Amino acid sequence: MKRFEIALAMDYANPFVRAVAEGVARYGFQQGNWRFYAPHGAPEVSLADLKKWKGDGVIGMLDQPAVSALRKRGIAAVNIFGRFAELPRSSVVVDNHEIGRMAAEFFIGKGIRRFAITGRKVFGDATLKYEAFISALSEKGFQCLELKSRQAIQNIAEQIALLEGDGPVGVLATEDPVGRIVIDACVDAGLRVPEDVSVLGVNNGRFACEMLHPQMSSIELGAARVGWQAAQMLEQLMKGGDDPAEPIRISPEKIVERHSTDLTAVTDQAVAEALKFIRENAHNPILVDDVARAAHAGRRTLENRFRSLLQISVHDSIRRERIQRACRLLKETDMLIEDLSEACGYTTRERFNQAFKRETATTPSAYRKKYRFTD
Repeated sequence: MKRFEIALAMDYANPFVRAVAEGVARYGFQQGNWRFYAPHGAPEVSLADLKKWKGDGVIGMLDQPAVSALRKRGIAAVNIFGRFAELPRSSVVVDNHEIGRMAAEFFIGKGIRRFAITGRKVFGDATLKYEAFISALSEKGFQCLELKSRQAIQNIAEQIALLEGDGPVGVLATEDPVGRIVIDACVDAGLRVPEDVSVLGVNNGRFACEMLHPQMSSIELGAARVGWQAAQMLEQLMKGGDDPAEPIRISPEKIVERHSTDLTAVTDQAVAEALKFIRENAHNPILVDDVARAAHAGRRTLENRFRSLLQISVHDSIRRERIQRACRLLKETDMLIEDLSEACGYTTRERFNQAFKRETATTPSAYRKKYRFTD
């Protein structure tokens, strides 16, 4: 079996990049014939270290000129960095568009009706999450305040006063460190988090999210899956395969909720009670009538209030809660699909499969395969 020597041109100071490297290492270990180039004692190199290197493949933060230069030397190359204005086709990056939409749906689902997004550190392909967040809100008839500078963030109390309406403001911080700045600015301004400002970061770096008060919710990007897919692409290129037609984009995994978004911004008591009941009981085979009884409201009245406040039906809210639970179990456990469907409130696997595909556009088995690093 031919052995391949691989170089990782990455900045390990970045927690996302470290997680990407873990995914690459996992794939390489499974192959059994990969050796990682480590001239300094660790498999972390710069492009300068590779000037005279005669290895087989590079995974790293590589723009198109770097990829082209390596290819001319017969070295396969895959980029994992999404901030270049032009991504090489041999790129595996997070799906920034999906990040933006996920964040918008998350806030809307909590009943939040005022929104803001930070514009710091957004460039290249990463602008897609910025644009997608604003677009998803616009589709629902909402406007979004753009905090385009650090000064704007530090003056957040004055900025959000410009927004119409009342209730908390949902702020998407385009990176976790920026989210910390937002939370600190809120605390300094006497704004309560999450009651006045609900803050969601991106990347879910535990150091950034948990070493502050209140702790910050964040979107888990699935960096290890980026690494795994990048390694798989590199394997194909080293064996003579062609570049993909376009970069591969990996969907974010989930929102890890902490105190900074721990609220339901719904003033309607019946809707608030209904949402609480759904969160606590969706794993049981509950029906819309059960939710209405728990909320002390008529079914039709509750349905109308849900659609007015949340733009979603009670039934769809139950399904969404169940499928979110199912996604966690598929990724984190080895439960049989039959057992898992029952644990998520479904009486048959067929109904579970139908609901899962409607919500995620894929099957439970395919979802598990995608998120569990299998070929």
